[in-house]
Amino acid sequence: MRPASFLYHLGWTAVDWLFPPYCLDCGTLGERWCETCQQKISLLAPPLCERCGRPVELAGLCVECQHAPISMDAIRSCYAYEGIIREAIHRLKFEKDLGLAEILANALIKVLSMQDWNIDVITSVPVSPARMKERGYNQAEMLAFPLALNTGVPYKRSLLKRVKDAPSQVGLSKEERRENIREAFEGLPQASQYSSVLVVDDVVTTGSTLQSCALALREQGVKQVYGLTLARAISRDPLARATS
Repeated sequence: MRPASFLYHLGWTAVDWLFPPYCLDCGTLGERWCETCQQKISLLAPPLCERCGRPVELAGLCVECQHAPISMDAIRSCYAYEGIIREAIHRLKFEKDLGLAEILANALIKVLSMQDWNIDVITSVPVSPARMKERGYNQAEMLAFPLALNTGVPYKRSLLKRVKDAPSQVGLSKEERRENIREAFEGLPQASQYSSVLVVDDVVTTGSTLQSCALALREQGVKQVYGLTLARAISRDPLARATS
């Protein structure tokens, strides 16, 4: 563990000592998510689409990426967005359980270590000023920051700006999500300093948000944009397959 990462961990350990948490799964006192419960959840396993990262039957590109490649160089996610992972994200996002982000970021660290991506900088999907004022924090940033501390790759929040406060994506079709989030982000001039950027978010559903971020960064000259999320909403569409 790098010194900065250790100090960050030590800070949250002190908070947990003062205000002991309960495991989000089994309720054990003193643990935000105990090791025993973590071991019950598996990371998304191959085969995954080489581009968008969704589970497929055969290695290669899924049908959708064959016909309409996404603007990201690749997206990877740690878990399926269901069960205790859905609950964990809900607690982080809506119940202000900020210390949980450090625990969840361990999965991001592991998945990123499995990729051969050459990353210059890490950033996160920004929230609107109104949402920031309402919530007080950005859950994607809470996941991205400990990831950056652990890897030694710098974290910069000043690469993307949300310029359109889009309505909730919940319940929208893929096409509606794309239209809802279209041109919602602006790449800032600082992004032009970097060739390869990793964008972190909590959940990917259709990939519309990450794609919008990627397009905004590419307008600033970024050549490679990767996406990493804690969870992925899994499609049950039997046509979401891949060919080698």
